[in-house]
Amino acid sequence: MVSRASCVALGLVGMLLVGCGDRSDPATSSPDATSPEATTEAAPPALDQYLLKADEVPDLAPYSSPQTDSGEPFDLPESGADLLRRSGYISTTYQPADGARGAGVSSVLLFETDAGARDWMAYETSDEGIQDLVPGTTIKRFDVPGVPGATGWTGSDLHGNAIGHVYWTQGRCMLLIGLEVEGPRVRRLSAGVEAIYERTGGTCPE
Repeated sequence: MVSRASCVALGLVGMLLVGCGDRSDPATSSPDATSPEATTEAAPPALDQYLLKADEVPDLAPYSSPQTDSGEPFDLPESGADLLRRSGYISTTYQPADGARGAGVSSVLLFETDAGARDWMAYETSDEGIQDLVPGTTIKRFDVPGVPGATGWTGSDLHGNAIGHVYWTQGRCMLLIGLEVEGPRVRRLSAGVEAIYERTGGTCPE
């Protein structure tokens, strides 16, 4: 059972839920947050609204302020890093969340163009991208009816914990919700996507 007293250490976006321990500062739990190339700062107000609000995923609420990081969203192989650059990646804004029976993170990856956001989502949701993220995992895919292009998967992390990710684009934003929760994951992930999409009108800052 995941609880506030025994929660996983949340990393940034793809490195979600990699091990148990005390809750980490999200600004330092990112693998790239301390690299010379990466900078971490308070999230621009224009992007705050694209992150989860309390209970938009049932029994899950943010527990720290949003942060923005210009480094890679997770450790990438050379081919993935090259694609990220060619996609016109700008930054990732993210915010961890937890609840009585789970933990998670919501993120917005900002790109220079709509096409760049779509190209990067195609990689992250490909078999190659998922295996780069969680080597050896077996996944089950799902879609979210009513939210254009929203797609996700459920599987397990490197420690065997049940996790799920869902991705979609809104203009030049690629949005992501990642969870480790007890019980149904698809229903909770879908609820979060639908809530953000409806609240923001499917938009992204120009």
